[in-house]
Amino acid sequence: MSERALEPEMRLRRRAGVVLRHVAGEHMLVPTMTRIVDLESLFLLNATGVAVWEHLNGGERIGDACQYIADTFAIDPQAAQADVTAFLADLLQSNLVEIVAAHGS
Repeated sequence: MSERALEPEMRLRRRAGVVLRHVAGEHMLVPTMTRIVDLESLFLLNATGVAVWEHLNGGERIGDACQYIADTFAIDPQAAQADVTAFLADLLQSNLVEIVAAHGS
């Protein structure tokens, strides 16, 4: 879907119709509009993934999400940026998030 590299100033938001569910001790993203029967469309999350997902509540900058994770989990900001950006790229490729058009910034 996106061959384009994600940059810290880019904004992402959760795609409509994707929900976070806690089932049998696992957190997973579940698309509710399409592919509901397709088990390959389920996306399992760890605690960091859940924190990133919950932070993407409306067009957040990727850099802000990275800083939030670095602060929340007390990890190196560069490591957080690498990990969060890779995770968000996976979510984007899976159509679970979408890029928000810039509004003059």
